[in-house]
Amino acid sequence: MNKRKALNGLAAVPPLVPLSVYAYKALQRKRCAAPRNYDVFLNFRGPDTCTGFVDFLYSSLVAAGVHVFRDDDALPIGEEIELELLQAIRSCRIAIPIISEQYFESNWCLRELTEIMNCSVKHDTSVFPIFYKVDVVDIRRLHDNFGEALLKPEIQGRREDVTKWEKALRDITYIKGWISQTIANGNEGELVKIVVARVLNELKPTWIERLPLFPIWMSNHHISSLYHYYLKEKRRLRQCQVFLAFRGCDTRYGFAAYLYISLVAAKISVFFDDDMSIVGKVISDELINAIEHCKISIPILSPNFTSSQWCLRELESMVICKKTKGQKILPIFYKVNPSDVRNLSLSFESNFFIHEKRFGRDCSEQWKHALKEVGSFKG
Repeated sequence: MNKRKALNGLAAVPPLVPLSVYAYKALQRKRCAAPRNYDVFLNFRGPDTCTGFVDFLYSSLVAAGVHVFRDDDALPIGEEIELELLQAIRSCRIAIPIISEQYFESNWCLRELTEIMNCSVKHDTSVFPIFYKVDVVDIRRLHDNFGEALLKPEIQGRREDVTKWEKALRDITYIKGWISQTIANGNEGELVKIVVARVLNELKPTWIERLPLFPIWMSNHHISSLYHYYLKEKRRLRQCQVFLAFRGCDTRYGFAAYLYISLVAAKISVFFDDDMSIVGKVISDELINAIEHCKISIPILSPNFTSSQWCLRELESMVICKKTKGQKILPIFYKVNPSDVRNLSLSFESNFFIHEKRFGRDCSEQWKHALKEVGSFKG
């Protein structure tokens, strides 16, 4: 139905009949006319997961009332199937790529992932990645089997396609997701419960979306744009009182975890990078946003702190916010000497050579300056 017909239809409505009734009926007709409209698209490598984890996840989502599209890697690839898959990705609200060890051996998985990442930008599709028994860092750097898989003859297509696949793989690692082996000590049943709960929360409509006139309002480009901007700002402005920065391998399952629990028990809101509310969001953006809106930052400076570019980026943001917004920084020197941090002893300095090669001298120098400054604070 084009705009003119729609307007003529509304003009003919008797004034005593609420417009909302006709809006509701129009929405119902639209849904009936487009049955291929999915809540969730599952992207996975069949032989790795389809008879176990994916099957359990699919069944649990369906049982919760979620409309799920599940691709089957055994299906022959043809034009009609290709169009159906792409259409399913474009019409879904949430895409869940399940990156497993053999995922990279399927060029179709990689095509789907590329389309998913495109839709996350163009159509604001939520992407909730699951890293199933793989190391996220290896994927990001295309180490070991992951980089080798892209060089296999059966994977190699046009070079521009492979370049797009590599970019999609790297981009997905910067989105907060779930690492299967770290959730409940690898308990897949618990992971499925967490994923289903997060999906249901994402699909839950806001009060304004429940209004009968909402579909008509959203047909107006300006109102729709303003509404989506409001939603993004609402998420962005979610504030915590304290931001914890730490090197995971040093303190995640020890001191940092105990400190987080103690602060929360004292009714202090704390941003922790395991916060499930940021699943599906770009990690770097959420970290910087959290620092900018907190009152206190607590960097836990440990022996391996400078080996992480993330830790150094966070530290730089803390120093900037201290200068521009007067925020407090309360450093904790965990098994390190403050003078070694302040003077950049060899153990701290050595990591900056690596960072300088990867990110440039200017970036490395800014991180050094931030580290020295925080090292001079009372902590």
